[in-house]
Amino acid sequence: MGKLIITAAICGAEVSKEKNPSIPYTIEEIGREAESAYSAGAS
Repeated sequence: MGKLIITAAICGAEVSKEKNPSIPYTIEEIGREAESAYSAGAS
């Protein structure tokens, strides 16, 4: 297999908590999601 880059759109695109309660919104939530994505291999 060739090289592969995995990216993560942690905050989505113009989505609010009302539309998706699972979307990270606060600094703490975004930080947790970023760490989780990084641990899974995202860049």
